[in-house]
Amino acid sequence: MMDAELITRLNTLWNPIYPHLAQWIEQWIPQDTGHVLEIGPFSGGMINSLLARRPTLRGLIALSEENAARAILKSFGPPCPILLSPPAHLPLLPTFSLVVCRGAFFFLTPGIIKECHRILQPGGHAVLGGGYGPGTPDDIISPIADESKDLNYRLGKKRLSRNNLEKMVSEAGLENESTIIGKGGLWLLISFKP
Repeated sequence: MMDAELITRLNTLWNPIYPHLAQWIEQWIPQDTGHVLEIGPFSGGMINSLLARRPTLRGLIALSEENAARAILKSFGPPCPILLSPPAHLPLLPTFSLVVCRGAFFFLTPGIIKECHRILQPGGHAVLGGGYGPGTPDDIISPIADESKDLNYRLGKKRLSRNNLEKMVSEAGLENESTIIGKGGLWLLISFKP
């Protein structure tokens, strides 16, 4: 179980980063309306920023730990409904135009990769990964980098290489629908090709 106070601190620390991540990720939202799902214990910041940029979107957060839900509410208020469910087995229909996850390398598995693809609507995308994103300016990153690294370590972040991620994508059977992006961190872009 992740420490809710550490998650809250990390979410607060990352507040200046989320708008930059949302601006980068927004390119994979196919239209002005649609459903966006953010998964994992570090949810809230990106979906808040995406909904601020595109108010016609509908959002949902899915995570497996109740204490993470409390941390999200403490960090961001109620940005959108929260579903308590393991990310590898979401009780959701394939209706999402975008699935996002920052901090994915704490818990990412081939099963989660496959599940994110399953719930996408045709033409939808999933962006899963970690890092500040390629558009975040250095003057926003540098004041928080050391504390962020420390908090990630204390929360149990695993080191994941590009090779590890490629292996997970292969195990999920999604090599032809996935692209690994190594700019601004390590990110996996999954596309549901109709």
